[in-house]
Amino acid sequence: MKPKIAALLAASLILLAGCGGPPAKKMVTVTGTVKYKGETLKTGVVKFLAPNGDFAAAAITPEGKFTMSEVGPGEQKVAYVGGPMSVGSSDGTAGGVAPKAISVPGKFGDPQTSGVTVTVPDGGGEVTVELK
Repeated sequence: MKPKIAALLAASLILLAGCGGPPAKKMVTVTGTVKYKGETLKTGVVKFLAPNGDFAAAAITPEGKFTMSEVGPGEQKVAYVGGPMSVGSSDGTAGGVAPKAISVPGKFGDPQTSGVTVTVPDGGGEVTVELK
């Protein structure tokens, strides 16, 4: 094989090896609670906003827990939006006792104005969000 052809072949192989596209983002699952003035919130939605613009959200259960999947590890800005305070179904049958309503200021509804951050662990896991 001629040296010129061998060099061209080697260069082509090196270029092709680097063309696999960007590496996949690491995503994890987190569970946790959201608290306001020490009280666990039992309705609503918690939202995380990563520095790169990735966004994730999860509903808070009546037990005061949330599970959020497909979240990037690292520091995230947080928002909280209150949810309905009644429990039941659309046919009018009762579905249980409604959680106690906790009034949360509107500034927490936007991750850019809430002033709240949380660090998502590299391997996922448990986090507590404190609205202050």
